[in-house]
Amino acid sequence: MTAPAPADTAAPPLRVLIVDDHPVVAEGWEWITRGRLDCEVIAAAAPSQGWRAWRRQAPDVIVVDLTMGEAKLAGVRLIERLRAAGATQPILVFTMHRSPIIARRALQAGCNGIIMKDSPSDEICAALREVAGGGDYVPADLARRIALLERPGATPPRPRLTPRELDILRAIAEGLSYREIAERANISYKTVSNVSQTLKDKLSAQSFADLVVKAIRHLEETRDGI
Repeated sequence: MTAPAPADTAAPPLRVLIVDDHPVVAEGWEWITRGRLDCEVIAAAAPSQGWRAWRRQAPDVIVVDLTMGEAKLAGVRLIERLRAAGATQPILVFTMHRSPIIARRALQAGCNGIIMKDSPSDEICAALREVAGGGDYVPADLARRIALLERPGATPPRPRLTPRELDILRAIAEGLSYREIAERANISYKTVSNVSQTLKDKLSAQSFADLVVKAIRHLEETRDGI
């Protein structure tokens, strides 16, 4: 009598949902993990696609970019939405943003780790492996800079803003684009652009991306709130 074949006990591949508006990023993850981790990559090119993929495909880990399309913090908003809906999967932020303010915001939203897009392949895999195993991952230099945010007197006094400037600043800190802010506030795109330029001057921001960072910092370090 022929003995039964032994059961296949190999673990199934790690199902990794990549939410990034550049298709090459998902392809890059397949290349980076090949030979290092047994992964099945699921690609989503927008937060809405990532939301649907999470609901339909039950990934093991979710990797999220922070900036998608015109929304500078679209990834943070997706993380908040996923956590509010009960998502328990580990979430790893994969970003070019090195600001500790934005990193802290992503961690507060509910991500389990952060890794830079220009990190070595081995470090990227280590970050994925760590969060997939239930741990946390933040590069040491970024972790130190986040810790320094709590240091007393770390920032200069904040400028005073008008009620309209505050409303638009809050919307910018949420990651909304000028068009989305105009639609929400029922004002013109030009008005939003003009107020944003005033905010750049008051907060000494060099670009819109810089304004996003400084908007979050201003709202966190004053009583205005996000």
